[in-house]
Order: sequence, then C-alpha cells, then structure tokens
Amino acid sequence: MSAFDKIIGYASVKKELKQISDTLKNREAYDKLGVSAPKGLLLYGEPGVGKSLMAIAVIQESGRKVFCCRKDSPNGDFIKKIKATFDEAMQNAPSIVYLDDMDKFANGDERHPDAEEYVTVQSCIDEAKDTQVFVLATVNNMRCLPVSLRRAGRFDRTIRVAAPHGEDAVKIIAYYLKSKRFVDGVDPAVIAKIMDGRSCAELETVINEAGLYAGYERAESITMDHFLKACLRTVFHIVYDDRSDFEDEPDDCSRRLSDPDHTISQVIYHEAGHAVVSEVLCPESVTLVSACCTSGDVGGFTSYYNDNSKTSLYWEKSRIIGSLGGIAAIEQKFGISDLGCERDLDQAFDRVRDLIVQTCTSGFRFHNNNYSNSERLMSEQEQAVAAEVEKYYRKAKEILSANWEFFEKIAVALAQKKLLSTVDIQKIKSECKIIPVAV
Repeated sequence: MSAFDKIIGYASVKKELKQISDTLKNREAYDKLGVSAPKGLLLYGEPGVGKSLMAIAVIQESGRKVFCCRKDSPNGDFIKKIKATFDEAMQNAPSIVYLDDMDKFANGDERHPDAEEYVTVQSCIDEAKDTQVFVLATVNNMRCLPVSLRRAGRFDRTIRVAAPHGEDAVKIIAYYLKSKRFVDGVDPAVIAKIMDGRSCAELETVINEAGLYAGYERAESITMDHFLKACLRTVFHIVYDDRSDFEDEPDDCSRRLSDPDHTISQVIYHEAGHAVVSEVLCPESVTLVSACCTSGDVGGFTSYYNDNSKTSLYWEKSRIIGSLGGIAAIEQKFGISDLGCERDLDQAFDRVRDLIVQTCTSGFRFHNNNYSNSERLMSEQEQAVAAEVEKYYRKAKEILSANWEFFEKIAVALAQKKLLSTVDIQKIKSECKIIPVAV
C-alpha cells in the first residue's frame, strides 16, 4: 500500500506529489535527461485540510531520511535549531528538511516578512543548494512569508491544498462515516453539501460529535438529527435546544405563527423567506435553515451550496434576491417593516454595487476609472445601486407570492423543528406546486 493511498480525494494534488516523490526516489532516471530534481516543495492552505498528511506521504515514499523543524523554542534558540537541522540534513544527504507550519516561525503578522527566522531559512536553503537536500514546508498563511523565500529556486513547487469540495468532500465524508454506526440511508453527498467549504478536520470533528450526541442518548445508531445538532454546535457555535413553542398540529401552528408580535414568528418567517426565494431560483441550493437562538439572541440563519450548475452572474443575482427574501417575507406576511434586516440589506447593496461598479452589468458609464472618478459618478452609482436593489426586492416578493404554499409549509416545519436540512426542504418542496420566476 502506498503512503498516498491514505490521502482520500485530492486526485490532482496527489498526482503532483507522486511525481515529486519519484524525482527524489529515482533520481538516476532524471539525471539521464540532464534535469535536476525540484529543490523544494511548499504546501499551503488553511489549517486542517491535510497538508501534514500529504507531506508525510512524500517523505515516506521518497525513502529519504527526514529532519523535522517546527517552532518549539525561544527565538534565539530556534534560529540555532534551524541551522542545526540543515547542517544535519546536509551531513546525511540525500535527505529531506521538513519545515512544519513555517509561517509560525516568526512572531505574528504579515508585516514581518524579513524576520530573522525567515532570513535564516533562506540562507540555509541557499547553502544546501548543491547538495541532495530537499526542503519540504507546510504553511497556513502564505502572506507571512517573504516573496524571496517562496520563489522558484528555493521552492520550485508550490501547491495549494484547499478545503475539500464536491466529490472530494463526498469521498472524505464516506471514509469517516465508515468507522461510525450511522443509520442506513445517511447520504455522504447530503452531508458534503451542508459542510461545503469546511476543512477535513472539521468534517471529522462534526461526524464524531454526532456520535457523542447519539452515545449520550444511548441510541443504537447515529442519525442525521444527531449530525445536524453537531453541525450547529461545531460549525455555527449554536447549542441546539429541541424545545419548541410551536408543537401543535400544522394548522394550529400556522395560526399561532401569524401573530406579528411574537418575535420568534418573525424570525421563522424571515428565514423561511430566505429559503423559499433561494430554493425557487436555484433548486437544491439551500442546505440548512435555522431558527435557533445564537448566543442568547433571538435569530436564525440560512446556508447555501453552489453546485456551479448556474452561471456566476445568475448565482450572484439569486443570492441578492435571496438575501432580500427575509425582508420581503415579513412585509408580505405581516405588513410591517423588518427591523432585523440591516445585515441582509448591507449584503444586498454590497453585491449589487460590485455588479454595477466592478462588473458593469448596468453599463460601462458606472465603472470606476482614473478619468471619471468624481462626485457626480459616485452619485450616479449610488442611484443605480438603489434602483437595482428595489428591482430585486420586488422580484423577491413576486417569488413569495407565487409560491405561498411552499413558504407557509417551510415556516410551519421550521417552527416545529427549529432546524431544517436540505432533505427536509426537498420533502416539503415535493408536496407543493413550485412556480418558477424568471430573473
């Protein structure tokens, strides 16, 4: 079994890693061609995406001795350790120097690229240039490193390791589920949509956390409800409370929800508005809808998944209209203004401004440039943005009016459960007649 088999997904990254490992293990094949092996490899990406696992796979497959260096001592002593690590590697060449979390070698922020630690690493790499010492480093934040350190000749290969997405996420989740006793029928693809953009470490933690909920309940197996509670707790930092003020039959629940003075009712319809508008415009894009409280405050959220089946412009417009769906829902349902809509309005205005000013969707005359960046242009831009937001708001209300049954059923279900997954939403949607609305 290859060390690379331990890496789930990431086919394109693994292909590059295997090639680099081969240059280290079978150097004679490349010497015949008159080419030199890469001097270094830099793996970068957010924490928890598997950079260390990939680095270890390269080390194991290369067959070389490895000398590891990570920040574990005060600055002066650490600089000596860097030099000693490279010296030992050169004495034992062919070898690998593994610089783990290199962006943490120097204190702090992105404003110290010329810190002594980075200068020392750079100097040591140059000293080892004509030896068979390969430098392998992992980095969370590339901006902390000086450009001179990460350039070709020092790190000939730089590979970004992103959070798993699409099929990669599905494969990783299926791997984690395999060792847990989940109920039959739990679909890794559904979990992948809900957890889209999250690191491998987060995926593993949430799935294990779901098992902790199940174990505490002495359940025979782990369910999607356990997973959703774990997702709320780990990803959104919300402790799920399954007590509900609306445990009535659907008809009674709907009547109680119609009270505009009930704060929870407004939260529920606000989130239902986001969900319905977004789901009508981009089917199967809504992954979670919550009316749970956040840190003691009454509120909720709606999360989304982009499967890239729509053009980027259509997706952007649908997100704008969807962000206005909560405000539209409160006006349509209760005939009052939504006092909790500031964040939604900011999001809508920012997105519309980007479309008009940066992308020129309303004409080139609104584009910022060096020759017409005037107060008059700014005034015209703001007028255009406001008019466009008004247009999108009317579209949100049109979608809700055309799909009122769907809207009411989502609100009732949300009142009773507080949290709806994409599975719940699709089930409700299948019971309603959905009227598409052109954007």
